[in-house]
Amino acid sequence: MTIKYPEDLYPKEVLIKASYRFLDHSYIHIDKKDGEYIVTITPKDGSTPISEGDFDNEMLAQAARYVISTRTRTIREITLGRAMASTIIEGEADIDDGADIQDVDNILKDWFENE
Repeated sequence: MTIKYPEDLYPKEVLIKASYRFLDHSYIHIDKKDGEYIVTITPKDGSTPISEGDFDNEMLAQAARYVISTRTRTIREITLGRAMASTIIEGEADIDDGADIQDVDNILKDWFENE
């Protein structure tokens, strides 16, 4: 089965992600010619062939994810930045000078032994 999609309708990332979804069931070849993506789908031996509608639906699902990811990128970056900034240790940290490194029994003790 061969399906064609206009290049301006879907980003390349959407096509790759939709194709990845069906790699367990089919061999998928992607090509580009005259402003169109050409997707050739060949079912693997013993696998149920996928329909053109299944692939179209996955393309739409991946396109929606792509749009949401693009639109929420800034807020995700801000959220991650704030989370990372809140983990910064201000002031001097207590630094273990390694005094008990020679105490082998203390090093090898199970952390949950006293619980």
